[in-house]
Amino acid sequence: MFYHVKELQFNARVSKPDPKFATLLLEQFGGANGELAAALRYFGQAFGARNPFPDKYDMLMDIATEEFSHLEIVGATIQMLLQGINGDLKKAAEESEIMSLLNGKEARENYIHQVAVAPQLFVATGGGPAYTNSRAYPGRRPTSTAIATATSR
Repeated sequence: MFYHVKELQFNARVSKPDPKFATLLLEQFGGANGELAAALRYFGQAFGARNPFPDKYDMLMDIATEEFSHLEIVGATIQMLLQGINGDLKKAAEESEIMSLLNGKEARENYIHQVAVAPQLFVATGGGPAYTNSRAYPGRRPTSTAIATATSR
């Protein structure tokens, strides 16, 4: 059973929004060697020890729980690094040259919405950090086939 303390173990702070660094932190969040991967490895290993070694089961579950707390700190930091970014994207889109080519406010607003919002992100993550590494691959290093497929699109 898990118990959630309502405050972070450490106060994560950022000085300003930084989407590039937030992207790099995704590696620590959901990458192959990130906090989620570590938590799931310990969690899965614990079940193999449950009956024959109950004391080892408890230890592995404690470590898995600690890894989940690290995941919370990294996720909170990513959210802080992205705070306010959508407003900046909208302002940049409004000032771009293509806006002069669009007719009317509705066309501009629709364009801004399509550029600034990635619906797949919200569907897949609920608006939080994605369970991917910094290259947007889910929790593992991509194979050369996956890289070739992604770059040929």
